Amino acid sequence: MITGVILAGGQNRRMGGYPKALLSFQGELLIQRQMREMQKGCRELLLVTNQPTLYKKIVQPKVHIIQDEVPFQGPLGGMRVALSKASYDHVWIVACDMPYLSSHIAHWMVKSQKEMDYDAVVPVIRGKIHPLYGIYHRRCKKIVQDLLQESSRRVIGLLDRIDWLALDEAFFQHKGFDLRFVTNVNTPEDYQQEISKQD
Repeated sequence: MITGVILAGGQNRRMGGYPKALLSFQGELLIQRQMREMQKGCRELLLVTNQPTLYKKIVQPKVHIIQDEVPFQGPLGGMRVALSKASYDHVWIVACDMPYLSSHIAHWMVKSQKEMDYDAVVPVIRGKIHPLYGIYHRRCKKIVQDLLQESSRRVIGLLDRIDWLALDEAFFQHKGFDLRFVTNVNTPEDYQQEISKQD
Protein backbone atom coordinates (compact mmCIF):
# COMPACT_ATOMS: atom_id res chain seq x y z
CA MET A 1 0.00 0.00 0.00
CA ILE A 2 1.18 3.48 -0.88
CA THR A 3 0.71 6.96 0.54
CA GLY A 4 0.80 9.56 -2.23
CA VAL A 5 2.07 13.05 -1.45
CA ILE A 6 1.83 16.22 -3.53
CA LEU A 7 4.12 19.03 -2.45
CA ALA A 8 2.44 22.38 -3.14
CA GLY A 9 4.09 24.55 -0.52
CA GLY A 10 6.49 26.61 -2.60
CA GLN A 11 6.38 30.33 -3.23
CA ASN A 12 6.25 29.84 -7.02
CA ARG A 13 8.76 32.61 -7.66
CA ARG A 14 9.74 31.29 -11.09
CA MET A 15 6.05 31.30 -12.08
CA GLY A 16 5.67 34.95 -11.05
CA GLY A 17 3.98 33.97 -7.79
CA TYR A 18 1.10 32.10 -9.46
CA PRO A 19 0.48 28.69 -7.81
CA LYS A 20 1.71 26.08 -10.27
CA ALA A 21 -0.74 23.51 -8.92
CA LEU A 22 -3.61 25.70 -10.17
CA LEU A 23 -2.42 25.95 -13.77
CA SER A 24 -4.87 24.63 -16.34
CA PHE A 25 -3.79 21.57 -18.30
CA GLN A 26 -5.91 19.60 -20.75
CA GLY A 27 -9.19 20.88 -19.33
CA GLU A 28 -8.41 20.50 -15.62
CA LEU A 29 -6.14 22.00 -13.02
CA LEU A 30 -2.72 20.41 -12.58
CA ILE A 31 -3.57 19.49 -9.00
CA GLN A 32 -6.79 17.79 -10.12
CA ARG A 33 -4.94 15.89 -12.81
CA GLN A 34 -2.35 14.71 -10.30
CA MET A 35 -4.88 13.64 -7.71
CA ARG A 36 -6.89 11.70 -10.28
CA GLU A 37 -3.84 9.76 -11.41
CA MET A 38 -2.33 9.18 -7.98
CA GLN A 39 -5.57 7.85 -6.53
CA LYS A 40 -5.39 4.96 -8.99
CA GLY A 41 -2.46 3.52 -7.05
CA CYS A 42 -2.49 5.15 -3.61
CA ARG A 43 -4.55 4.09 -0.62
CA GLU A 44 -3.96 7.50 0.97
CA LEU A 45 -3.30 10.92 -0.58
CA LEU A 46 -1.79 13.93 1.19
CA LEU A 47 -1.46 17.49 -0.10
CA VAL A 48 1.24 19.51 1.68
CA THR A 49 0.77 23.26 1.36
CA ASN A 50 1.27 26.53 3.22
CA GLN A 51 -1.97 27.87 1.67
CA PRO A 52 -4.71 25.34 2.52
CA THR A 53 -7.53 27.77 1.74
CA LEU A 54 -6.47 27.75 -1.93
CA TYR A 55 -7.20 24.05 -2.21
CA LYS A 56 -10.05 23.26 0.20
CA LYS A 57 -12.74 23.68 -2.46
CA ILE A 58 -10.70 21.90 -5.13
CA VAL A 59 -9.47 18.71 -3.55
CA GLN A 60 -11.68 15.70 -3.01
CA PRO A 61 -12.85 15.04 0.58
CA LYS A 62 -10.65 11.96 0.99
CA VAL A 63 -7.49 13.97 0.21
CA HIS A 64 -5.88 15.17 3.43
CA ILE A 65 -4.53 18.72 3.35
CA ILE A 66 -1.62 19.18 5.73
CA GLN A 67 0.61 22.17 6.41
CA ASP A 68 4.36 22.40 6.78
CA GLU A 69 5.34 22.41 10.44
CA VAL A 70 7.79 25.21 9.66
CA PRO A 71 6.87 27.13 6.46
CA PHE A 72 9.27 27.86 3.62
CA GLN A 73 11.88 25.22 4.27
CA GLY A 74 11.59 24.02 0.70
CA PRO A 75 10.60 20.54 -0.48
CA LEU A 76 12.53 18.92 2.37
CA GLY A 77 10.25 20.65 4.88
CA GLY A 78 7.23 19.31 3.05
CA MET A 79 8.76 15.85 2.98
CA ARG A 80 9.28 15.94 6.75
CA VAL A 81 5.62 16.54 7.54
CA ALA A 82 4.48 14.10 4.84
CA LEU A 83 6.68 11.28 6.12
CA SER A 84 5.42 12.03 9.65
CA LYS A 85 1.76 11.86 8.65
CA ALA A 86 1.90 8.99 6.14
CA SER A 87 0.00 5.87 7.18
CA TYR A 88 2.00 3.49 4.98
CA ASP A 89 5.69 2.70 4.72
CA HIS A 90 5.97 3.43 0.99
CA VAL A 91 5.47 7.11 0.26
CA TRP A 92 5.29 8.42 -3.32
CA ILE A 93 6.35 12.08 -3.19
CA VAL A 94 5.90 14.38 -6.19
CA ALA A 95 6.12 18.09 -6.97
CA CYS A 96 2.86 19.84 -7.83
CA ASP A 97 4.07 20.96 -11.26
CA MET A 98 4.39 17.55 -12.95
CA PRO A 99 1.60 16.96 -15.49
CA TYR A 100 2.48 13.42 -16.58
CA LEU A 101 2.42 11.39 -13.38
CA SER A 102 1.84 7.66 -13.75
CA SER A 103 0.52 5.36 -11.03
CA HIS A 104 1.82 2.40 -13.07
CA ILE A 105 5.34 3.77 -12.87
CA ALA A 106 4.94 4.32 -9.12
CA HIS A 107 3.86 0.68 -8.78
CA TRP A 108 7.07 -0.55 -10.41
CA MET A 109 9.18 1.79 -8.32
CA VAL A 110 7.61 0.47 -5.12
CA LYS A 111 8.18 -3.08 -6.33
CA SER A 112 11.86 -2.27 -6.86
CA GLN A 113 12.06 -0.69 -3.40
CA LYS A 114 10.59 -3.74 -1.70
CA GLU A 115 12.90 -6.21 -3.41
CA MET A 116 16.02 -4.96 -1.59
CA ASP A 117 14.40 -2.83 1.12
CA TYR A 118 15.86 0.43 -0.19
CA ASP A 119 15.23 3.66 1.70
CA ALA A 120 14.19 5.27 -1.57
CA VAL A 121 13.83 4.70 -5.30
CA VAL A 122 14.38 7.70 -7.57
CA PRO A 123 14.33 8.08 -11.38
CA VAL A 124 17.56 9.21 -13.03
CA ILE A 125 16.67 10.14 -16.59
CA ARG A 126 19.48 11.02 -19.01
CA GLY A 127 21.77 11.63 -16.08
CA LYS A 128 19.41 13.94 -14.17
CA ILE A 129 18.19 12.89 -10.73
CA HIS A 130 14.48 13.50 -10.05
CA PRO A 131 14.08 13.26 -6.25
CA LEU A 132 10.63 14.85 -6.36
CA TYR A 133 9.23 11.86 -8.21
CA GLY A 134 10.51 9.39 -5.66
CA ILE A 135 9.31 6.53 -3.49
CA TYR A 136 10.58 7.01 0.07
CA HIS A 137 10.28 4.73 3.07
CA ARG A 138 8.80 6.38 6.15
CA ARG A 139 12.00 5.69 8.04
CA CYS A 140 13.67 8.50 6.05
CA LYS A 141 11.83 10.96 8.31
CA LYS A 142 14.58 10.96 10.92
CA ILE A 143 17.27 11.81 8.37
CA VAL A 144 15.11 14.57 6.89
CA GLN A 145 14.66 16.03 10.36
CA ASP A 146 18.40 15.88 10.97
CA LEU A 147 19.13 17.71 7.72
CA LEU A 148 16.67 20.49 8.51
CA GLN A 149 18.11 20.90 12.00
CA GLU A 150 21.48 21.37 10.30
CA SER A 151 19.88 24.05 8.07
CA SER A 152 20.43 21.83 5.04
CA ARG A 153 17.44 22.07 2.70
CA ARG A 154 18.70 20.27 -0.39
CA VAL A 155 16.76 17.12 -1.28
CA ILE A 156 19.91 15.75 -2.93
CA GLY A 157 21.49 15.98 0.53
CA LEU A 158 18.97 13.39 1.69
CA LEU A 159 20.08 10.99 -1.03
CA ASP A 160 23.65 11.38 0.18
CA ARG A 161 22.63 9.88 3.54
CA ILE A 162 20.32 7.03 2.60
CA ASP A 163 20.47 3.76 0.68
CA TRP A 164 18.63 4.55 -2.53
CA LEU A 165 18.16 2.90 -5.90
CA ALA A 166 18.49 4.87 -9.13
CA LEU A 167 16.25 3.69 -11.95
CA ASP A 168 17.42 4.96 -15.33
CA GLU A 169 15.63 5.48 -18.63
CA ALA A 170 16.45 1.95 -19.79
CA PHE A 171 14.37 0.52 -16.92
CA PHE A 172 11.32 2.60 -17.80
CA GLN A 173 11.66 2.25 -21.56
CA HIS A 174 11.94 -1.53 -21.24
CA LYS A 175 8.52 -1.48 -19.59
CA GLY A 176 7.10 0.79 -22.28
CA PHE A 177 6.76 3.94 -20.18
CA ASP A 178 6.89 7.44 -21.64
CA LEU A 179 9.84 9.32 -20.16
CA ARG A 180 7.80 12.52 -19.98
CA PHE A 181 6.64 11.40 -16.53
CA VAL A 182 9.45 13.43 -14.91
CA THR A 183 8.60 16.64 -16.81
CA ASN A 184 7.80 19.66 -14.67
CA VAL A 185 6.64 23.19 -15.46
CA ASN A 186 8.79 25.47 -13.33
CA THR A 187 8.46 28.60 -15.46
CA PRO A 188 5.90 30.23 -17.77
CA GLU A 189 8.10 29.13 -20.68
CA ASP A 190 8.00 25.49 -19.51
CA TYR A 191 4.23 25.71 -19.18
CA GLN A 192 3.69 27.22 -22.61
CA GLN A 193 5.97 24.64 -24.16
CA GLU A 194 3.90 21.77 -22.72
CA ILE A 195 0.61 23.46 -23.59
CA SER A 196 1.74 23.94 -27.20
CA LYS A 197 2.38 20.19 -27.48
CA GLN A 198 -1.29 19.55 -26.78
CA ASP A 199 -2.55 21.66 -29.70
